[in-house]
Amino acid sequence: MSTSAQSDRAGHRSPRSLILAEKLTIPESFEWTAKENPDLPLFRWHDGTQLNTITNAQAIRGVRRAARYVNSCVGTVLDCVAVIAHADTITYCLTAMGLLRSGHTMFLISPRNAAAAIVDMLRKTKCRHLLVSQDTPIQDLMQLVKKELDDVLLHPMPAFQEMYPGDAVQGDEEPDDLPRSYDLNRVAMILHSSGSTNHPKPIPWTHRRMIHWSASPWYGEVDLTLAVLSIHGTPMFHGIGMIMLCFATNNGMTLTTFPPSSPPIFPTPENVFDGVVKTSSEYVMTAPAFLESWSRDPEKVSYMKRMKAIIFGGAPLNKEIGDTLASDGIRLYSLYGSTELGAIAKFFLAEPGMDWEYFPFFPPLKTKLVDAGDGTYELIALSDPKVPLPVVNAKVDGVDAYATSDLLQPHPTRPGFWKYHGRLDDQINLSNGEKTNPGPLETIINSDPHVHACLIFGQGKFQNGVLIEPKEEYKFDPENSTKLEEFRNKIWRTIERANEFAPQHSRIFKEMILVATPSKPFTYNIKGYPRRNIILKEYHDDIEALYAQVEQTAQSDVAAPVNWDVENTRAFVRTVVQRVMQRTLSEDADLFRNGCDSLQATWIRNTLLRAVREYSKAAAQRLHMNVVFQAPSISALTDAVLRAVHDSSVTAAASGSPAEALLQLAEEYSSNLPSRPTQLHPRHGPKDVVLVTGTTGGFGCDVLEHLLRDENVAKVYAFNRAGTQAMERQRARFRAKALEEGLLSSPKFVMVEATLDMPGFGVSSDLLEEIRRSVTHIMLNAWTVNFNLTLPSFEPDLKAVRHFVELALSSPFTEPPSIQFVSSIGVFEHCTIPPPIPERPIEPSSAAGAGYPESKWVTEKILYNVAERMGVPIVVVRLGQVSGDKTGHWNEREWFPAMIKSAIFTRCLPDVEGSVSYIRGYDAARAFAEMRNSPAPILHLVHPRPVSWHTLIAAIAEELGVPLVPYASWLAALEKSAGELSGERDIDAMRDNPALRLLDFFRYRAEAREGREPLGIARLSTENAVAVSETLANMPEISEADARRWVAAWRASGFLPIPAK
Repeated sequence: MSTSAQSDRAGHRSPRSLILAEKLTIPESFEWTAKENPDLPLFRWHDGTQLNTITNAQAIRGVRRAARYVNSCVGTVLDCVAVIAHADTITYCLTAMGLLRSGHTMFLISPRNAAAAIVDMLRKTKCRHLLVSQDTPIQDLMQLVKKELDDVLLHPMPAFQEMYPGDAVQGDEEPDDLPRSYDLNRVAMILHSSGSTNHPKPIPWTHRRMIHWSASPWYGEVDLTLAVLSIHGTPMFHGIGMIMLCFATNNGMTLTTFPPSSPPIFPTPENVFDGVVKTSSEYVMTAPAFLESWSRDPEKVSYMKRMKAIIFGGAPLNKEIGDTLASDGIRLYSLYGSTELGAIAKFFLAEPGMDWEYFPFFPPLKTKLVDAGDGTYELIALSDPKVPLPVVNAKVDGVDAYATSDLLQPHPTRPGFWKYHGRLDDQINLSNGEKTNPGPLETIINSDPHVHACLIFGQGKFQNGVLIEPKEEYKFDPENSTKLEEFRNKIWRTIERANEFAPQHSRIFKEMILVATPSKPFTYNIKGYPRRNIILKEYHDDIEALYAQVEQTAQSDVAAPVNWDVENTRAFVRTVVQRVMQRTLSEDADLFRNGCDSLQATWIRNTLLRAVREYSKAAAQRLHMNVVFQAPSISALTDAVLRAVHDSSVTAAASGSPAEALLQLAEEYSSNLPSRPTQLHPRHGPKDVVLVTGTTGGFGCDVLEHLLRDENVAKVYAFNRAGTQAMERQRARFRAKALEEGLLSSPKFVMVEATLDMPGFGVSSDLLEEIRRSVTHIMLNAWTVNFNLTLPSFEPDLKAVRHFVELALSSPFTEPPSIQFVSSIGVFEHCTIPPPIPERPIEPSSAAGAGYPESKWVTEKILYNVAERMGVPIVVVRLGQVSGDKTGHWNEREWFPAMIKSAIFTRCLPDVEGSVSYIRGYDAARAFAEMRNSPAPILHLVHPRPVSWHTLIAAIAEELGVPLVPYASWLAALEKSAGELSGERDIDAMRDNPALRLLDFFRYRAEAREGREPLGIARLSTENAVAVSETLANMPEISEADARRWVAAWRASGFLPIPAK
């Protein structure tokens, strides 16, 4: 293996020689890579419309911001900082990188741990600073931790928007305030075991050890330079997640994952594979359970054949499935390592073939294999004085060592090749990568007076079960279903005690209790313990039959409704959900936001399916296998079950059509409104006092500047998310957008860090009272932008709307503050009103179909109800296509810039008949500010004088030196360029031609829709809008000059190449 190479293929600059010489630590390698390979993408994701990337240069800026945030919370005196969070992969990675960069010790803790386990680890490490996410399950968990450790300090985990405060990733200066070097012997990172005896054990990793771990791929036979690796389903709090990040940095790899979002997207076999395809990943790191699911789909198998390899780890892969995939030519790489050692198996063999289960050892690892007497060997790792093991539990010939308890089996014909067999301590590896230590749970179950002995099983399965031998006086034939049910009920309280101790993934459901047959009694060793392997082998067929049965049924003791009407069905669904999740939830609470995992989703689905199947087999076939993911709340599941039972002919009293569901939700949030104060008085003065939300985003930032410039505005309260260093972000956004930063020092400006979906917004009572007694206008701009979410996941946004409505109603002014809302032209996607569509309310069916526009329509309806019932002035502003900010910069992640950049590859651009109503962002924000006193409740913020598509596209085509062609011809050229890509999906071509990633979007938009603008955008009336906004009324048309400014801004940002002189 060479140690001197500094350049790999495609011009990638490699830190290999520096890493191997211990001259570059992992946090230093982040900076080195950003400098030497700035334009290589580190992260890639598909947002439902197009591909997006974060380059190394962009990543380091987020890392530095995260590091500074950590220092602002903890201080610069080096300490230990734990992370316990439900967060998307990119946000988690950048936070972890920032923690390492800050010099503090990073302690990654699985949020699936019980509070007692977390408390134990925090005590052992003396760690008192915790970065935590703000979701309810984590906050509830932290309250339990605080009860035991009242000196822990909880800090909000930074959000993606805080590391990248704006539409485009912005720059930072050199990190003079961050460490320049790191002590190789200092603990850089703490991981934890899964708990081999009781609670998980903290495992310290020094900077030196991380360096050597990160070098693992360079000892393998596969060149991972510039590889594109999917980690969509990889939990980043595991060691494997962090090491993949190190691999990517050192090898120029691109990590593909889900979009940054809060809450994070929950991985399922379907959405992970969809992400693999949409991001053109060459490799995927996955749990065996997902791979086994994909193996059942011929189309997915066909796609995997075209990938470079499938990497699995954390648990065994079913041999039959693995052999079938390998025989089809799919490369399977087994990732075998441990928290205590790091890499154990070599990374990777070039052609594993049918020996996919076997591996040689990682070359630097010194090993000893001890014969276990049954053809297997226990692996023992020997400590290297240069890089000592973090955990030592044995000595071999006077050398410190770590006895892994892993049992390996040698290859029958290839010396030096081994496969994983099991564990001496019988730890159970579930197929989803989670681990269960059966010992403590078995001890609890054995304490039941009816139980003689028990064995927990589940190796390679998705969930655990328990095999119980009753005491002599309680033995019975388990074929007797009545006696079996009685026995399960007798011991259930003890099982629940075990479940309280167990992590969530190790819980045992009642249907997974298997009772030993009297004709096959347990056998015991000389110490009186059950002979686990022998007994489980003898009961193999019974266990397999139980799993097969559970796949079809679940929770049979939950009675199905006698009548499948709305109320009975809802009660049944509520019981099922709350029994599985063991907590009380509101009807519309998102299950996955409240801790539901894929195992629990399976049990919920199976129980619903069992009951529906009893009613009608045809109805059961109509209930989708992913129903819990598609309808993630009690209310939505009720609707889904009713549609299945009644063959989609559910009455309006149930949930009816999607449109009726939107009406019902709007009514829920606009009912039971509080009364106005009994004593009211006129406003104090002629000037306005404005509360505006979301001012650190692109549009909100522009609105804020206009409000601060407005002489008719006395004060502006800017509400932004708490714990996000909002003022620092606001200043950075003003600088990036060429706005007047000095306005932020104006006495009329007040930055308020708030929790919008919390009653009282989490601000002080004095400040809230000050705002209540003075505010005249409320502008609602902040909103979750995630086109993958369904409507229930926008509940925090809807709650925020309700809280602001209540704030307006509490005003002492005779006329309550007006509420102005930024809606979207997305609500017109299915609108059938003849164009131009007037400024008036529309039917819910216009917006139905996707969570984002549905949430906007629901908010419109809430505000209409509030205005009608309580007299609150409202202004709903439906914002159209914004075409760039004050500098001319148009967000490159949108479809139009992608189309323009495609010209570099296709050598043409499409000409389309019709005109577009695009509007400059800075001007749109000014018009929005002017609209706050509109007497009309609905306004359309689009350009009142559309300009022909040809005018704009011709100027751009001239700038790029390409011809204009009919849309169909351009689309054909785009499809042709897609067909010319190799199976590996050439990375450079994809970067040059981003429209390839939007092929489906452009195909869908190819068919002209009558009365619509080019590419299907609704054509809208602006009659009311121009009457209240002088800026909009007198707005110059978008012109060729604007189009050329877009091109110049894209060239300045590096999105488009600068032409040669």
